[in-house]
Amino acid sequence: MDKRKILYMNDNDEICPVNETLNLFNRKWILCIILDLFDGKTHFSEFQEANPTLSNFTLSQTLKYMEEKKLITKITHENIRDNTEYQLTKKSRKANRILYEMTIYALDELECSKFTNAKKDKILNRYKKILEIE
Repeated sequence: MDKRKILYMNDNDEICPVNETLNLFNRKWILCIILDLFDGKTHFSEFQEANPTLSNFTLSQTLKYMEEKKLITKITHENIRDNTEYQLTKKSRKANRILYEMTIYALDELECSKFTNAKKDKILNRYKKILEIE
């Protein structure tokens, strides 16, 4: 059997769980928005403020996609000025470990690896708190 096939398919030629997960989170801003939600941001304007290069159109489309994929729920409140809030679903809350492991990887292997150990520890502790990692 081709070794590459093992990475992408199981014995029944079903989709690989890793590929399935990557396909779900394949849009540029999804993980940033999930992280923002973990950090307490819930409104469109807060996502824009946290991600200044994110256009209104792209943010709107990304939120719509995330809602369709059941990564967030949209809650509209009557008689409130900024009346739409977004919340993480159980499905997206489970991504907390993925985000934390990505943080560890970046601090160990990417540009962030140049940070001092004290700075790395500070970042890891912040993400651990935000992502509710025990």
